[in-house]
Amino acid sequence: MSEPLHPDVSVFVCRQCIPEGGRLPRQWTQDGVHVQVKELPCSGKTDAQYLFHALESGARGLLVVTCPQGECRLGQGNYRAEVRIRTVRRLLSEIGMEPERAELVHCAPGDDLQGLVRDAVEKFCTLGESPIIGSRV
Repeated sequence: MSEPLHPDVSVFVCRQCIPEGGRLPRQWTQDGVHVQVKELPCSGKTDAQYLFHALESGARGLLVVTCPQGECRLGQGNYRAEVRIRTVRRLLSEIGMEPERAELVHCAPGDDLQGLVRDAVEKFCTLGESPIIGSRV
């Protein structure tokens, strides 16, 4: 069986949040949902255009993992990511989609990064299929 062309959940992780020696799988299936992880040099590199592209591709949700508030190692990246997620959530609401399809979590040193991501994926699973999938007839 081949992997889906597009993931059901896209996760964008700031490389600075990954614990030293820690590892997060690049992809896995959780509750029948295909999850794909992409590392970013900084969460501030997330762009609303790329986040919407993930949703346009049929993703149930997208997650951006940043450093704790006020502790970005590369300046204000986590602040920029937060502003972009708020913008995406507002626009999702305006077009009639659940704003909960876009989430941001802060990961501090010592936090369970994999647990944070898996918890967020679980929330996306409860949202069901993307409404965009159903409109592609």
